[in-house]
Amino acid sequence: MIVFVAIALLIVKARLNPALALLLGTIALGVATGVSLDDISAGLNKGFGALMAEVGLLISLGVVMGFLMSSYGAVQRIVEGILKIFGRRGSPYAVALTLSSVTPAIYFDVLLVMVAPIARRVAARSGRPIASLAGPVALGLAAGNALVVPGAAMLAYLGAMSLSSTDMLLQGFAVAIPATAITTFLYVLVIERLRFWDSARDEDEASLAADPADDGEGADRDVARPSLFTALAPVVTVLVLILAGILAPKADIDLAILDFLGSPVIALFAGVLVALGIVVSRQGLAGQEKVVDRALEIVGTILVVTAVAGSLGVIITETGMQGVLKDLFEANATLPLLLVWFVAAVLRMAIGGQTVSGLTAIGIIAPLVGDLGLSPVLVVLAAGAGGCFGGQFSDNAFWMVRSLFGLSTRGTLKTYTLAQSMLSVVTLAIVLVADIFV
Repeated sequence: MIVFVAIALLIVKARLNPALALLLGTIALGVATGVSLDDISAGLNKGFGALMAEVGLLISLGVVMGFLMSSYGAVQRIVEGILKIFGRRGSPYAVALTLSSVTPAIYFDVLLVMVAPIARRVAARSGRPIASLAGPVALGLAAGNALVVPGAAMLAYLGAMSLSSTDMLLQGFAVAIPATAITTFLYVLVIERLRFWDSARDEDEASLAADPADDGEGADRDVARPSLFTALAPVVTVLVLILAGILAPKADIDLAILDFLGSPVIALFAGVLVALGIVVSRQGLAGQEKVVDRALEIVGTILVVTAVAGSLGVIITETGMQGVLKDLFEANATLPLLLVWFVAAVLRMAIGGQTVSGLTAIGIIAPLVGDLGLSPVLVVLAAGAGGCFGGQFSDNAFWMVRSLFGLSTRGTLKTYTLAQSMLSVVTLAIVLVADIFV
């Protein structure tokens, strides 16, 4: 905990670059906990490389697609549609509920880079603080990933509990949708009614991944708006391909081409190609070259901070924290669902990984589920809820949100960390109530 506070102070007070602060904190944590110098050195490289191998290309393609879409007016067109349908008051709910229930099949980081420019523009057009949309984006993504099928974390949890997707399909949505709606209401209340947001201190335009639709002449410059079909075409392409890859095996369709096209990297690349074709048709080859070059300039900053967060996660694992927690709680049969949530929450705060945190909590309680008479479904949901709590500096998505929404570190804590933590507590309450009747 001391290390995380020190990292925060280095970034906020000393204004040290987040990547350097994270790297310094990671080394200090390893030394202070007795990790050997060789293991620290190896862990830094392992974490950096492993995270880049997992999400580096996805982040890069996602940013490029977002820039291409924004450059031909897709973001503005989608924003207009959201505001027209849901209005100013309903825009945070529209974003959060869509991300938690309609798009979970899309990889978390991919979806974040796709939706951030849209959310930023909705906030600007509706006259709301950027936090009023950034928070719902964060909690919607967390709910979609960890509480419903086919979220990636949820699928991992089901495997750990030997449950099928059908065991959780309806139950997950039955918990995630009300939890998302309630949390969005509470979060917006805190940000807007209680005036918890301070734009001067919580926003940092220098950290913003630039929006190619804003060329210095303002976001509302006179551009020919595409049709809604054209605006959504790249996103729909990604969604259709990923869903096809997920659903084909369930329909006993065994085609290698569907597995290939449904992989996140290939699906996202297909979306990039669709967006690229639209930009070329509207702006020519020179236009698309300019947009892609600008996107790749931004990608570098996001990737470095994201990768160093991966190094921190590896060093934390080397400290043996997971083993200590398992020994401490394995035989505790008091309030087991609360225990599952607590273990997952502690690990999420420490190592940053939503999936790993929930899996560890499930691994501790799984052997005791039968003896304690627990519902496996509620165990999974409790672990998923705990895995949503307290994401911060060791979480690569924390830094992506900071950059993509143009926030200060303080502002990211008030959006990404606060919104997901509120979702975690609200979901836990629903799970505990459900346990009374199961």
